Amino acid sequence: MPNSTPPFRWPHVLMSVSVGLSLLSLYVLVIAVLAVQGLLASQSTKLDVLMAETETMAAEARTVINRLNSMEFKQCSDEALATMRRELFMANRIRDIGFVQGNTLVCTTGQGVLDSPLEQDPWDYTNKEGFRYWPAARIVLFDGNITAPIAGKGSFNVVLETQWLEQQPRPGGRWELVYRNSPSAAKFTFGDMDVFRNLFETSGQVVSFASTYTETCSATIPYCASMETKHADALRRNQAFSAFLLLIGLVLGAGSGVATWLLLKNRRGIGHRAVRGIRNDSYFPLYQPIVNLETREIIGCEVLARFEDRYGAMLPDEFIPVLAQSQYSWPFTQLIMQKTLADLNSTTGLPDGFKVNINLFPSDIAQSRMKDADIPLALAASRFNIAFEITEDEHLDTATAKDCIQWIKQNGFELAVDDFGTGYSNLSKVRDLGCNTLKIDRSFVFDIDSGGLGAALVPLMVRIAKELDMDVIAEGVETSTQAMVIAGMGVGLAQGWAFGKPMSASQLEKLVCKTL
Repeated sequence: MPNSTPPFRWPHVLMSVSVGLSLLSLYVLVIAVLAVQGLLASQSTKLDVLMAETETMAAEARTVINRLNSMEFKQCSDEALATMRRELFMANRIRDIGFVQGNTLVCTTGQGVLDSPLEQDPWDYTNKEGFRYWPAARIVLFDGNITAPIAGKGSFNVVLETQWLEQQPRPGGRWELVYRNSPSAAKFTFGDMDVFRNLFETSGQVVSFASTYTETCSATIPYCASMETKHADALRRNQAFSAFLLLIGLVLGAGSGVATWLLLKNRRGIGHRAVRGIRNDSYFPLYQPIVNLETREIIGCEVLARFEDRYGAMLPDEFIPVLAQSQYSWPFTQLIMQKTLADLNSTTGLPDGFKVNINLFPSDIAQSRMKDADIPLALAASRFNIAFEITEDEHLDTATAKDCIQWIKQNGFELAVDDFGTGYSNLSKVRDLGCNTLKIDRSFVFDIDSGGLGAALVPLMVRIAKELDMDVIAEGVETSTQAMVIAGMGVGLAQGWAFGKPMSASQLEKLVCKTL
């Protein structure tokens, strides 16, 4: 007996795992892209704020220096110091102001007139407007040696207050502010050293496997700023959230893998295979001989549907109930009829009038689908004696069903009651249908030679059939002893493995020729 349960298939396992890993990879990629985009946006925003603050500092320094120079003080007088201290008080981003004569610092707002004037080192940069810069000068003030940017012009220098830069939100990585006097020369001013790469003329961003980098330069002052975030550092700073996102990814990956496995398993399930088999031409007919027990001549056959697809064979007891409960019962029946007609028309060894029994679903009769189809008429026009086997049930009690049964008989088809003695079948229904043949179910035959239930019931069924002028066919006859017993009870026709298993049309033709 063929095994209809699809075997365990490694390709499906691999496909399920591949789908899960693919979705997990896609999820990780999407999260990584979104995270990098978030980092780039954050860096760009914070650098814009940093550059805006730097431009504000530079603008204030220039304004104060220009205003002091416009007063044309020649020496660090009390008036000059008072003016310098007033400007410092009014300023927000200046820490100290110095008065310079030549290249010597004479006084400052913080220390007043110096006891020993300080000789200044050469300036790092001087622009075309005459402003001089020390982007990171080491100077002596009240709190000792510190580094701060200093700008100067004419008789005045200003020390810029860097606390405004220190108060800017940190991006979660390293950053650097540089003074860039030319495209190829940049000097550290504030932040973390060796971050600025000097890659772009104005601004730009670079993403690598290891880090995310942003660089921007001011359009009004010769300053640039850069930020770099190491991805490993970002993951460490957000371990809990990263673990949560990874857990979601694992759940999605595992879920998609399981869903794929269930989908593939479902596609291999009986229901889907049974319906899909109609479209994929997975059904085919085989033919089991019907034998005259007296002459041992093969007088006909029953058409038995079989199924096989890429997953293997499926038993009729599995696909028939699925089709009976679906809307595909009639397409299935038409397919079997078409293949039967094509098979038998190609066999010249079968005699005219050879009986061919084809099963019908009661639901198709109840919906009168036979009357609107071409294939039944093609069968009626063939050289074979076509009989339709029906299993009596409540579907046949409707007026539409009875009308269809009359149409079947009027078009020259015979009717046979299948599986008599089981389920819904009863004598009054058989009589009302006006059938030509009564088929005794195999359950009454398998133990008939040992005095089972069939030994008492089969003679009664035979007597009923004779009273209704019906032929009798016994199904499931598997041994010569069973054949002899039922023949002695008056059964005229039989089918079963004792006379031949279901076979192809060509095999049936050869077997028929041997019995003629």
